[in-house]
Amino acid sequence: MKHICYKYIFILMIIFLLTSCKRTHHEFYFDIKNQKMVCCDNSPIYQLTIDNDSTTVDNFPYEGGMVLVWEGDRSIAPREFSFNNIPALYCFSKGKSAKNFKFKPSCKYYIKKYGGGNPSFKIKVWTDSNGKVYKTTHPSCGLKTLE
Repeated sequence: MKHICYKYIFILMIIFLLTSCKRTHHEFYFDIKNQKMVCCDNSPIYQLTIDNDSTTVDNFPYEGGMVLVWEGDRSIAPREFSFNNIPALYCFSKGKSAKNFKFKPSCKYYIKKYGGGNPSFKIKVWTDSNGKVYKTTHPSCGLKTLE
């Protein structure tokens, strides 16, 4: 009887441990009104890729993909930020500051958040003739990634 009791206690402990583990899925959305990226799972934004999917009339890409990386103390990395005012501690992968980054006019971008060994999350945004995002595939939380 004691052996069966220990077995059930052990199984309950395993179930409790497995259900209490929280995995981040890097879910985020783009707030068009404030031109900012907002994380749904409250996880910090350590790295993003920003890919301009648009091409010139000659079918050449407008710009190559960019990797945005948080270079500061990981405990203070933001959970949201405006693309109109990117925090100074973000840099592009080649060390160039991201402070002056602007979306190109009339383009389509894929933005992907990833890191920590968890699944990445990808959205798409479109810019108007002034480089402001006017449309997104993810205007709120709760939507599936594009991948």
